[in-house]
Amino acid sequence: MYETTLEADVEATMRDGVVLRADVYRPDVDGKFPVILERTPYNKGADRFHEKGSKLAERGFLYVIQDVRGRYGSDGEFMPGFFSGDHKDDVDGYDTVEWAAKLPWSTGKVGTTGGSYDGWTQLELAHTRPPHLRAIMPQLICANLLDREMSAVLRLGRVLWWSMNTLAPDQRVRDNFPTGSRTPDEAEELFVSRDRGKWYWYLPLMEIPDDAMYGIGPHWRKWLNDHATDHFDFEAKHRNMAVPTLTQTGWYDQQVMSVKNFTGLKENAATELARDNQYLIVGPWTHDGTEWPTKLGDMDFGPEAHLDYYDITAQWYRRWLHDEKDAIADWPKVRIFVMGDNTWRDEEDWPLARTRYVPYYLHSGGEAASVSGDGTLSEEPPGDEPADEYVYDPRDPVMTLYQQQGQHEPLDQRALDDRQDILRFATPPLEREVEVTGHIRLKLYAASTAKDTDFVAKLLDIWPDGFAQELCYGIVRARYRQSFDNPSLIEPGAVYEYDIAIHPTSNVFKPGHRIRLDVSSSDFPNFDRNHNTGGDDYADATLVTARQTVFHDAARPSHVILPIIPR
Repeated sequence: MYETTLEADVEATMRDGVVLRADVYRPDVDGKFPVILERTPYNKGADRFHEKGSKLAERGFLYVIQDVRGRYGSDGEFMPGFFSGDHKDDVDGYDTVEWAAKLPWSTGKVGTTGGSYDGWTQLELAHTRPPHLRAIMPQLICANLLDREMSAVLRLGRVLWWSMNTLAPDQRVRDNFPTGSRTPDEAEELFVSRDRGKWYWYLPLMEIPDDAMYGIGPHWRKWLNDHATDHFDFEAKHRNMAVPTLTQTGWYDQQVMSVKNFTGLKENAATELARDNQYLIVGPWTHDGTEWPTKLGDMDFGPEAHLDYYDITAQWYRRWLHDEKDAIADWPKVRIFVMGDNTWRDEEDWPLARTRYVPYYLHSGGEAASVSGDGTLSEEPPGDEPADEYVYDPRDPVMTLYQQQGQHEPLDQRALDDRQDILRFATPPLEREVEVTGHIRLKLYAASTAKDTDFVAKLLDIWPDGFAQELCYGIVRARYRQSFDNPSLIEPGAVYEYDIAIHPTSNVFKPGHRIRLDVSSSDFPNFDRNHNTGGDDYADATLVTARQTVFHDAARPSHVILPIIPR
């Protein structure tokens, strides 16, 4: 463990002459060390980066944390990569890797780290293949933007919070704008105490005043106008990536579909070295890159749930930057935390090869819209059964239970028990353990009185004491049921089959627990409200109710397909 020192505001000139600045944390001794690079829009001087830099430098690395173009200490114009493909983070990333390799304290070997946007910057530079890049460690970032948004439905709660409270303050400071919050902490406090989340309800979303998200409004509106486009396109870019990759996410991370980076690179990366050295870690965590706690929301997953980010990162980069071939010799290719058992398990692939995909069919006598109703879930196909109905009113949506910042965690869903616009289908108390690990799909036969509407599905573990643990969810917007490129409205009253992708999970349902599937038409503000008009929900303020009908009979056997792992 080294003593460390900091070289602040080290300048790097990009190919177009724009100067970006980085803080370099290094061991305070003579000699050269490999680089772990992170590129961020979140202020390189923040306390969390100071902690990360100190701890990685202690372990024998140069930690280089750079403000991306147009943010905090760096020059140029900021172009948010999540909102469009109009940015320079690919070439800036390439240039920064090559610059970092030539730092006077550097051995010339560079790896990368960081989560969410800082994971996105890694994948954006990896496909440009800078010569000195040896490995990457992208966390909490999807391979496909539409997997993050799930069926091209705007993740309003997170994206609006991010735009107003995380991105906008620095834009005010850079332009010396006289009013408004100057730091993310100040912006968040005002959002909660003064505005009380009013912007989630603002209609139309396209007309949120620019002052509310200073400097970000044009990017916001551009994204709303082009929201069904995959601006990431990493699945196509995988074939140009040629480095070993450690992918990390959490079961409660909104970007848990990061798993597609593991599977895509394992199959399609440009070199055999890269294809053979793909690793995946999925824990019982939310959208958090370094804490990896044992407790989340209303759940305590036990002491084994904790892993140490710094130990994992140091092992990974001792292998690829220090060339210590034994550093990760005992690592499995896939390491997942199995909830319920509350233990880590080593696997060699994802999805698990031994998975049995078992349909669980929806049943009821037409009274599933109540927590004490007659909705059931079983492996037996339905016969002649009445449909279930409920009314979805976008003025009174089902409210999301999650963190204030728009991140998910397992909170007791019994708070929604009085809602009559949620259909609930549950197994009887289980007599034996049932493990569900993998990707989940719902085949839903449904009709609506609207021209466009949403259907939301949630998988829950119902404990013997009634505690309702949400595991994962999915959504479909009717107009995108067949295509994102060519959306089409539905005919009111007509029955359609909807294929709803539900986020993957890993959970053992214990004896006495029940497996429950909830079906509704809103999850707000996690997702924006479908106005049910068939118009442009982002430009139009009109809201109408819709009567939804869910079928589960022999001709229309709605069912959820669960990935069952033999015990």
